[in-house]
Amino acid sequence: MAEDAVAAVPTEPTTLRKPRIKKAPDLPILERRNWLIHLHYVRKDYEACKALIKEQLQATEGVCEYAVYVQALILRLEGKIQESLELFQTCAILNPTSPDNLKQVARSLFLLGKHRAAVEVYNEAARLNNKDWEICHNLGVCYLYLKDLSKSKEQLNLALQLHRQELSTMTLGKIHLMEGDTEGAIQTYLQALQLSPESTELLTTLGLVYLQNGLFQKAFEYLGNALTYDPSNYKVKDLAYKSV
Repeated sequence: MAEDAVAAVPTEPTTLRKPRIKKAPDLPILERRNWLIHLHYVRKDYEACKALIKEQLQATEGVCEYAVYVQALILRLEGKIQESLELFQTCAILNPTSPDNLKQVARSLFLLGKHRAAVEVYNEAARLNNKDWEICHNLGVCYLYLKDLSKSKEQLNLALQLHRQELSTMTLGKIHLMEGDTEGAIQTYLQALQLSPESTELLTTLGLVYLQNGLFQKAFEYLGNALTYDPSNYKVKDLAYKSV
């Protein structure tokens, strides 16, 4: 089914927050340790990172927001979603004016399948920052899982108004297909291609929609373009061979 071609997932915040420092050697011990925590995390040296986090939390009696935040990220990477959620909630208590902390709480709730609770927290984050396209996108994804397609489309369109990007477009196109609006999906994907003409995911998805609606010439045109940009895309090759 064409609607299965795109898996809608909430986004992670696009960047890891950096401690507000530039050079470690000239800093007080706590700030320097935060800098090192960040350094080891981005290098994916998680064991060294966890050791530094432990030192930092002992030194600050557990109230260093940045150390708790990165510890929560690592726990999530390890699949310990509930523990990660609890630490992100701690971050939100330590700094209740941070929309990023709330976004992480909401994402953890989503990963636990608590979509309605995630919506509530994303809405709290939106009240702190109503210009963040990721919050709108993630609300759209949550509403999609809750089968409220109208609210999902509303939030995805808000995300696209704030920032034209592929992720919300793909999810919006999926909803059009779920509603049986093939033409709406095609127009959504075509508009996105104007911004990302070399996106193999968009080209492949559009080719699939045309293929499943018997428009073979257009299907092979877009699937062929996808192969041009990604010759090793075996998924597209397999689809093309099966359709001959």
